Amino acid sequence: MRPQGKVALVTGAGVRVGKVIARRLADAGARIAVHYRSSEPEARQLADEINACGGEADLFRADLTDRAQVESLVTAVVDRFGALDILVNSASVFRDRGINETTDADWDENFAVNVTAPFILSRAMSEHLDGRPGKIINLTDWKTTRPKRFAYGVSKAALGGLTRSLAASLAPTVQVNEVALGAILLPVTAEPDENEALAKKLAARTPLGRLGTPEEVAHVVMTLVENDYITGETIYVDGGQRLSRT
Repeated sequence: MRPQGKVALVTGAGVRVGKVIARRLADAGARIAVHYRSSEPEARQLADEINACGGEADLFRADLTDRAQVESLVTAVVDRFGALDILVNSASVFRDRGINETTDADWDENFAVNVTAPFILSRAMSEHLDGRPGKIINLTDWKTTRPKRFAYGVSKAALGGLTRSLAASLAPTVQVNEVALGAILLPVTAEPDENEALAKKLAARTPLGRLGTPEEVAHVVMTLVENDYITGETIYVDGGQRLSRT
């Protein structure tokens, strides 16, 4: 698949890694459905930048914890662009809560955003494609056994299972893969001095000795979009963290 002229929906495209992926797809000629929930100013800025550079982008708001809004998202994109060829499930919930701090609401929110929404969007996209080629790429995590982020880790593990089941179910026309991230961006809520200490700590635990960049993630996403003979695969962008297990 060549991205030129294709329609790509990137969830959580207003900020962080999703924003860089959306811009990279736009640079390759894809028309971008910029999904956001609460980051409207950032999403609008991205869409304006893409349109100003001769690309085509539009905004789509949806709360991924609301099944009705998720179910209408693909329809809205197809109504606007006439197609949907590429789906990148980038939006995520990520909070520091262990098993004893995890409420039922926390659990439901993590699974709604990290698992159920990608499933609903993938199913709707497949129905729209009706046998035509498509690409689905899910952003997961290199480490899903996270005691301090219990619901997040379990839901990301479930998203990995969903990836492989979708790949088997939607073959041969739709390829479904996951990109498992390591230390790419630091939390936005921490103080600058805390981030500096955390960055050094994470770099020391990473065989390559540094944090990754959103651009490196976007490069892998583009590889999966353009390669038609990879499906059900996990590509790790973690600097080798999974090798150290420390």
